[in-house]
Amino acid sequence: MMKISTYVKKEYCIMDLKALTKEEAIAEIVASFGTGGKVKDKNAFIAEIMEREALGSTGIGCGVAIPHARTEGVEEFIIGFGRSKEGIDFNALDGSKVNLIFVMGSNPKDMNLYLRLLAELAKNLMDENFRKTILQAESAEEVVSIFQKSVSR
Repeated sequence: MMKISTYVKKEYCIMDLKALTKEEAIAEIVASFGTGGKVKDKNAFIAEIMEREALGSTGIGCGVAIPHARTEGVEEFIIGFGRSKEGIDFNALDGSKVNLIFVMGSNPKDMNLYLRLLAELAKNLMDENFRKTILQAESAEEVVSIFQKSVSR
């Protein structure tokens, strides 16, 4: 079974986001996906994520946001991570600023995988020790390692 750790790659981890707004943070993380490859159309992907955000914030509380979209602009499942030391206003459910942002995308044909990985990620992020470990991680490699060690609770 595919796990979230299979998709967390150091190239897609930004340890110190420069972004000050939700839109900037999403665009900065999506930019880390590079050219070609899994994301066919970055602008369409960002637009779909922002559309999803307009329906309701993906700031799930505890300093975490999981902006996501299923779109034809994405070839296959991808996840990127950004950490903001100051925190970004995401209109989170608990009103707090967000420090840990996970941008997820997938093609609509991968619906089951997408939902399973979203649930696994959310479950991990509800664990306070897991969040703390990621907040304190010193490198992208360390973030990848944290996910590899995590067992879905």
